Order: sequence, then structure tokens, then C-alpha cells
Amino acid sequence: MKKLYRFLRIFCLIMLASPLALAWLPQSFLDGFGLVRTAAASYNSALVASFRELSFTLVATMTFAMPITVILGYTSVLSMRFGRGCARVLGVVESVPAILIALFFYAPVSGYLARNSSEVSEVLSLFVFILAATLITLPEAVRGIAIPLNDLYNRKYSLSFRSYGFTKRRILLVLMNTNLMRNNIKRMTAGILLKTLVLDCSFGFIIQLGFGSYGTPAHISPGALIAANRDALFEGGNPILFWMPSILLAAISIALLLTFNDRKEADA
Repeated sequence: MKKLYRFLRIFCLIMLASPLALAWLPQSFLDGFGLVRTAAASYNSALVASFRELSFTLVATMTFAMPITVILGYTSVLSMRFGRGCARVLGVVESVPAILIALFFYAPVSGYLARNSSEVSEVLSLFVFILAATLITLPEAVRGIAIPLNDLYNRKYSLSFRSYGFTKRRILLVLMNTNLMRNNIKRMTAGILLKTLVLDCSFGFIIQLGFGSYGTPAHISPGALIAANRDALFEGGNPILFWMPSILLAAISIALLLTFNDRKEADA
């Protein structure tokens, strides 16, 4: 029975997160499948492009942020002085609203984005956003690694290891490979993906509202698509243009939340 539950749960998670993978199927297949049958072909293209961009952003941010998270978490426990300094810096970062951090990152390059072609703007905008998202996700992620690692080190395990002549550095490396820490790393990965998803869509929504279709930076996201089609909810509009990306985003968010909470319950 437990195996059946686990299989059904994994299947549900895959189905909920499937929009990120389906977006990479050929456009001709998606058009034939009838992603949004009542909408223009341009909308289908924009919908697919936004979720492709979102999936790339999530993977890139996770790939960039997780090694930094693990290194900072490990080093914070290895050196208490470094850990206290790191906690103060990350505490300051966490006290600033996420959307302001993203805007601060864009401020120095906003002029360059406005003067260059859309392709150059999109690439630079994506790079800047990944840096901002990484900084925003670090405080919670580093705590999620450093606190349980420090707890493990202060238990009886360190005394046993020390009796065999293990250094603190080696003890921490061994502890990082325990099931508890691996589960924490997976949980922090889900947390980074979830926060990046929220930031990406919120930022895209605000940029679209503030600048319209000619706004800079050129940030393609489902949030921007939702903002661009908000008038579809008015009389005479096609509500599916607004609700389609919203429903897909809700499904992906639920999948990440289930993954995050499952790891948390497993550690409890």
C-alpha cells in the first residue's frame, strides 16, 4: 500500500510540474494539440515561450545557487566567525523586499538594456535576474543547511569521530553525506525553485504593468503574459487567455510545495 501511495504521489507531482517539460516540445505539436484552441497562434507561441523561459530560469538559478548555498552553509559551521558574519549579511539581504532587490540589480544596466536589441536585452536581463534570484534565495537556503549541520556536529557524532582523530573539516564532510543533510539539500532546492518561480512571475507582472509591451528590461515570464491579458477578464474578452498561465503556474507551485513539505516532514 505504501508503494502504491508513493507511486501515485510521484505521478501527481510529475503531472503538476509537466507544463515546464511540455513547453519544450515542438511548437507544431503543441499547436496541433490545441493548447488554447480559441486563441490566436501568437498567444500560443507567447505561452510556450514564457514557460520555456521560466523553466530555463529555474534550472539556471538552482544550478547557480545550490553550490553557493552548500559552500556557505558548510563554511558557516566550519568557522563560527565566518558563520556569524555571513548570518549578519544574509539577514540584511532578507530584510529588503525581494522585488526591490531585483529592481536594484536592474538599475545599473537599465540604460544598456534600453539601447540594445531585444535579443541582447533578453539575454542580459535573464543573467541579471538569475543573480538577483540567487541572492534573494540564499538567506533561507543557507540557514536550511547550516542549522541542521551544526546540530548534527554538536551531537554525540562529533565526539565519536574525534576519538578516531577526525578533524572538524572531515567530520562535517561526513555529516554532509548523511540522509538528513541530503534531504535538507533537496528541500532547499525545492525552496529555491519555489521562491524563484514567485519572483519571476511577480517581476514579470510588474514590468508588464509599468512599461507595457515596449518595456525594459525584456523579461519574458508567465507573469508578464498574465498582466498583458488581464483585460481578457472584462466583457467581450476571452478569460482563458488570463486563466491558462495562471492555472499552469498554480499546478507547478503546488508540485514544489508538496516536495518542500514532504522533505520537511521526513526530517521531523
